[in-house]
Amino acid sequence: MTESPTVDEFIRHMQAELDACEDIVDKNERQKRQWQIESSLLLAIEFSTRFKELSKLGQNPLKIVQALSTPNADNAEIAKQVIAIAGGLCPHCGASVDPDLDFCSACGNYIE
Repeated sequence: MTESPTVDEFIRHMQAELDACEDIVDKNERQKRQWQIESSLLLAIEFSTRFKELSKLGQNPLKIVQALSTPNADNAEIAKQVIAIAGGLCPHCGASVDPDLDFCSACGNYIE
């Protein structure tokens, strides 16, 4: 069994595909393909960034995904809170959180 490609390899591949779009003659088709690839790139970069943030917080991102898909409501709620915090959002109200504060300036919720 071969090893799966990494997100970074996917990003490099999509960048090469973006460069290859210049060869598409039809302007509308070229733009459509560029938008598709740029969208994929943004999602891959966001995924990679969040994965790294969760790892820095000492969380296993794959276990968080598993917790979200289990019927145990407590595990799913904890996983949602960790994802929100890693994304710089308040797990209570969803507002952006100043990383220098240990509470949400919008709702006052304490963030661990």
